[in-house]
Amino acid sequence: MLFVPFVVPPLVFFLAAITGLAAVPMTCWDAASEFNDSANPDAANPSGLWSAGWKLNLTGKFFLATTASNDLPHASGWATSSGVPQVAHNTHPVPVTVNTNPIIIPPRALVLHPGPDGSYAVLRFTVPTDGAYKVSGQFYALDDNAAGTTTDVWILPNEDKSKAFSARVDYKAGAKMASFTSRMFQLKKGDTLDFEVGYGGNKNYEYDSTGLAAIIEKVK
Repeated sequence: MLFVPFVVPPLVFFLAAITGLAAVPMTCWDAASEFNDSANPDAANPSGLWSAGWKLNLTGKFFLATTASNDLPHASGWATSSGVPQVAHNTHPVPVTVNTNPIIIPPRALVLHPGPDGSYAVLRFTVPTDGAYKVSGQFYALDDNAAGTTTDVWILPNEDKSKAFSARVDYKAGAKMASFTSRMFQLKKGDTLDFEVGYGGNKNYEYDSTGLAAIIEKVK
């Protein structure tokens, strides 16, 4: 089955832990570890700076996913009422096998699955303060069944394609991952970074489960 070599580094939180000290702003975020999926006791979407949702097209209106998507005890997340697009999460510290395909989801990993008719699965980060933000990680194929994962993947700042990261993931063609090491974005408070997965050039959303590992750092 699919081997995913990317290992998400430990997330460093810059939070004051001693009474009497002023809180130091957080400057690093981990998409997977901060994902508040539908199985959590405090399940919420949006949660913190993250929102799971979908778009009818790449730069279209963002819709919040309000339906709990559960494949318990293995994975849970948020989806449309039809089930896709979907943003889900392996809730365990070990790999799990889900669906009848099946697919293997790495420990604590995020999965984005697009919908039919060109709709995108979207994980949105809302920028907390003005500054330069470095984004590192990768999208990666999770499905090796039939045609395998064949998706178009994006990091879209404020719906601006001219400044976006874009790539394709195509398992059978050898493009099993799309890395985005140290991509820089100059952003203002309230801006958005959208991690998006579409159904790719074959225009078929089946077998398109795509993993996402992403660390965001405010560098100045």
